[in-house]
Amino acid sequence: MSGAFSPSIPPIPPVQFQKAMIFIDGTNLFHRLDGVKLQLKEKLSNIVESFVENRQVVRVYMYTSKPYLQHAKEKHGDLISDGLRVVQGDAVPKKDKDGNYDGNYKEKGVDALLVADLVYHAAVKNYDYALLVSTDTDFVQALKRVEDFGCRTGVLGLCCDIPDRLKEACDDTAILSKSDILTKGWAIEI
Repeated sequence: MSGAFSPSIPPIPPVQFQKAMIFIDGTNLFHRLDGVKLQLKEKLSNIVESFVENRQVVRVYMYTSKPYLQHAKEKHGDLISDGLRVVQGDAVPKKDKDGNYDGNYKEKGVDALLVADLVYHAAVKNYDYALLVSTDTDFVQALKRVEDFGCRTGVLGLCCDIPDRLKEACDDTAILSKSDILTKGWAIEI
Protein backbone atom coordinates (compact mmCIF):
# COMPACT_ATOMS: atom_id res chain seq x y z
CA MET A 1 0.00 0.00 0.00
CA SER A 2 1.51 3.29 -1.05
CA GLY A 3 1.31 6.51 0.96
CA ALA A 4 -0.07 8.54 -1.97
CA PHE A 5 -3.75 9.45 -1.87
CA SER A 6 -5.58 8.38 -4.98
CA PRO A 7 -9.31 9.07 -4.84
CA SER A 8 -11.26 6.55 -6.87
CA ILE A 9 -14.69 7.68 -5.77
CA PRO A 10 -15.87 11.19 -6.60
CA PRO A 11 -16.93 13.32 -3.62
CA ILE A 12 -20.60 13.27 -2.65
CA PRO A 13 -22.37 16.58 -3.31
CA PRO A 14 -23.38 18.23 0.00
CA VAL A 15 -26.99 18.62 -1.16
CA GLN A 16 -27.42 14.84 -0.75
CA PHE A 17 -27.03 15.27 3.01
CA GLN A 18 -29.89 17.76 3.20
CA LYS A 19 -33.41 16.76 4.22
CA ALA A 20 -36.33 18.03 2.16
CA MET A 21 -40.08 18.20 2.62
CA ILE A 22 -42.58 18.97 -0.10
CA PHE A 23 -45.81 20.86 0.58
CA ILE A 24 -48.44 20.64 -2.18
CA ASP A 25 -51.42 22.99 -2.38
CA GLY A 26 -53.57 20.13 -3.64
CA THR A 27 -56.71 21.98 -4.65
CA ASN A 28 -54.63 24.54 -6.57
CA LEU A 29 -52.81 21.68 -8.30
CA PHE A 30 -56.07 19.88 -9.18
CA HIS A 31 -57.43 23.06 -10.80
CA ARG A 32 -54.20 23.46 -12.81
CA LEU A 33 -54.37 19.89 -14.10
CA ASP A 34 -58.06 20.30 -14.98
CA GLY A 35 -57.35 23.63 -16.67
CA VAL A 36 -54.75 22.15 -19.02
CA LYS A 37 -56.73 18.90 -19.45
CA LEU A 38 -54.10 16.49 -18.15
CA GLN A 39 -54.56 13.08 -16.54
CA LEU A 40 -51.61 11.76 -14.54
CA LYS A 41 -49.85 8.57 -15.60
CA GLU A 42 -47.09 8.83 -12.97
CA LYS A 43 -47.38 9.16 -9.20
CA LEU A 44 -47.58 12.80 -8.20
CA SER A 45 -45.07 12.15 -5.40
CA ASN A 46 -42.47 10.94 -7.94
CA ILE A 47 -43.02 13.99 -10.13
CA VAL A 48 -42.54 16.57 -7.38
CA GLU A 49 -39.64 14.69 -5.77
CA SER A 50 -37.67 15.18 -8.99
CA PHE A 51 -37.46 18.91 -8.15
CA VAL A 52 -35.49 18.68 -4.88
CA GLU A 53 -32.04 18.05 -6.43
CA ASN A 54 -31.16 14.67 -4.86
CA ARG A 55 -31.99 15.81 -1.34
CA GLN A 56 -33.36 13.17 1.03
CA VAL A 57 -37.14 13.51 0.89
CA VAL A 58 -38.45 13.13 4.42
CA ARG A 59 -42.13 13.56 3.57
CA VAL A 60 -44.47 14.83 0.88
CA TYR A 61 -47.67 16.50 2.10
CA MET A 62 -50.75 17.42 0.07
CA TYR A 63 -53.41 19.79 1.42
CA THR A 64 -56.98 19.74 0.15
CA SER A 65 -60.52 18.88 1.22
CA LYS A 66 -62.56 15.71 0.80
CA PRO A 67 -64.71 16.68 -2.21
CA TYR A 68 -61.73 18.03 -4.17
CA LEU A 69 -59.64 14.95 -3.37
CA GLN A 70 -62.51 12.66 -4.38
CA HIS A 71 -62.87 14.48 -7.72
CA ALA A 72 -59.09 14.26 -8.33
CA LYS A 73 -59.05 10.53 -7.55
CA GLU A 74 -61.91 9.96 -10.00
CA LYS A 75 -59.81 11.63 -12.69
CA HIS A 76 -56.27 10.47 -11.82
CA GLY A 77 -56.81 7.41 -9.63
CA ASP A 78 -54.49 6.78 -6.69
CA LEU A 79 -51.58 8.35 -8.63
CA ILE A 80 -52.72 11.69 -7.20
CA SER A 81 -52.24 10.66 -3.56
CA ASP A 82 -50.05 7.54 -3.50
CA GLY A 83 -46.76 8.04 -1.66
CA LEU A 84 -47.73 11.23 0.12
CA ARG A 85 -49.52 12.29 3.26
CA VAL A 86 -52.90 13.90 2.58
CA VAL A 87 -54.08 16.56 5.04
CA GLN A 88 -57.72 17.57 4.69
CA GLY A 89 -59.34 20.80 5.72
CA ASP A 90 -63.05 21.54 5.72
CA ALA A 91 -65.27 22.01 2.68
CA VAL A 92 -68.38 24.15 2.99
CA PRO A 93 -71.04 23.81 0.27
CA LYS A 94 -71.48 27.05 -1.71
CA LYS A 95 -74.92 28.49 -2.25
CA ASP A 96 -76.25 30.54 -5.13
CA LYS A 97 -78.04 33.89 -4.70
CA ASP A 98 -81.27 32.05 -3.86
CA GLY A 99 -79.64 30.06 -1.06
CA ASN A 100 -79.55 26.75 -2.93
CA TYR A 101 -76.46 24.55 -3.06
CA ASP A 102 -74.70 25.27 -6.37
CA GLY A 103 -72.55 22.10 -6.57
CA ASN A 104 -69.30 23.75 -5.51
CA TYR A 105 -67.39 24.00 -2.25
CA LYS A 106 -65.40 26.66 -0.45
CA GLU A 107 -62.43 25.34 1.47
CA LYS A 108 -61.84 26.42 5.04
CA GLY A 109 -58.54 26.04 6.85
CA VAL A 110 -56.65 24.22 4.10
CA ASP A 111 -54.01 26.92 3.54
CA ALA A 112 -53.68 27.37 7.31
CA LEU A 113 -52.89 23.66 7.72
CA LEU A 114 -50.15 23.92 5.06
CA VAL A 115 -48.64 27.00 6.68
CA ALA A 116 -48.73 25.42 10.15
CA ASP A 117 -46.85 22.31 8.97
CA LEU A 118 -44.41 24.30 6.82
CA VAL A 119 -43.39 26.54 9.73
CA TYR A 120 -43.53 23.84 12.43
CA HIS A 121 -41.23 21.44 10.58
CA ALA A 122 -38.78 24.28 9.86
CA ALA A 123 -38.77 25.34 13.52
CA VAL A 124 -37.98 21.84 14.80
CA LYS A 125 -35.37 21.30 12.05
CA ASN A 126 -37.15 18.37 10.38
CA TYR A 127 -35.90 19.65 7.02
CA ASP A 128 -33.25 21.84 5.44
CA TYR A 129 -35.20 22.57 2.25
CA ALA A 130 -38.93 23.06 1.66
CA LEU A 131 -40.51 22.87 -1.78
CA LEU A 132 -43.91 24.53 -2.07
CA VAL A 133 -46.01 23.36 -5.01
CA SER A 134 -48.35 26.31 -5.50
CA THR A 135 -48.54 29.73 -7.07
CA ASP A 136 -50.75 31.21 -4.35
CA THR A 137 -49.16 34.40 -3.03
CA ASP A 138 -50.87 33.85 0.34
CA PHE A 139 -47.81 31.70 1.18
CA VAL A 140 -45.25 34.53 0.84
CA GLN A 141 -45.05 35.30 4.58
CA ALA A 142 -44.84 31.61 5.49
CA LEU A 143 -41.85 31.15 3.15
CA LYS A 144 -40.13 34.13 4.76
CA ARG A 145 -40.74 32.66 8.22
CA VAL A 146 -39.27 29.30 7.14
CA GLU A 147 -36.12 31.08 6.01
CA ASP A 148 -35.94 32.77 9.45
CA PHE A 149 -35.34 29.25 10.80
CA GLY A 150 -32.37 28.78 8.45
CA CYS A 151 -34.10 26.65 5.82
CA ARG A 152 -33.90 27.13 2.08
CA THR A 153 -37.12 27.24 0.08
CA GLY A 154 -38.29 26.61 -3.44
CA VAL A 155 -41.53 27.10 -5.33
CA LEU A 156 -42.75 24.85 -8.13
CA GLY A 157 -45.39 26.25 -10.46
CA LEU A 158 -47.43 23.73 -12.41
CA CYS A 159 -48.53 24.84 -15.87
CA CYS A 160 -48.35 28.55 -15.02
CA ASP A 161 -45.93 31.31 -14.20
CA ILE A 162 -44.87 31.99 -10.63
CA PRO A 163 -45.93 35.42 -9.35
CA ASP A 164 -43.09 37.85 -8.61
CA ARG A 165 -44.01 38.03 -4.91
CA LEU A 166 -43.42 34.28 -4.56
CA LYS A 167 -40.19 34.44 -6.58
CA GLU A 168 -38.86 37.12 -4.24
CA ALA A 169 -39.82 35.13 -1.13
CA CYS A 170 -37.91 31.93 -1.95
CA ASP A 171 -34.46 30.72 -3.00
CA ASP A 172 -35.37 28.61 -6.04
CA THR A 173 -38.19 28.47 -8.54
CA ALA A 174 -39.14 26.01 -11.24
CA ILE A 175 -42.02 25.78 -13.68
CA LEU A 176 -43.33 22.47 -14.91
CA SER A 177 -45.10 23.21 -18.19
CA LYS A 178 -47.78 21.13 -19.86
CA SER A 179 -45.39 20.25 -22.68
CA ASP A 180 -42.71 19.13 -20.18
CA ILE A 181 -45.23 16.90 -18.41
CA LEU A 182 -46.34 15.33 -21.69
CA THR A 183 -42.77 14.94 -22.99
CA LYS A 184 -41.69 13.11 -19.83
CA GLY A 185 -44.72 10.80 -20.10
CA TRP A 186 -46.05 11.84 -16.69
CA ALA A 187 -49.55 12.53 -18.03
CA ILE A 188 -51.76 12.29 -21.08
CA GLU A 189 -54.06 14.87 -22.58
CA ILE A 190 -57.78 14.29 -22.03
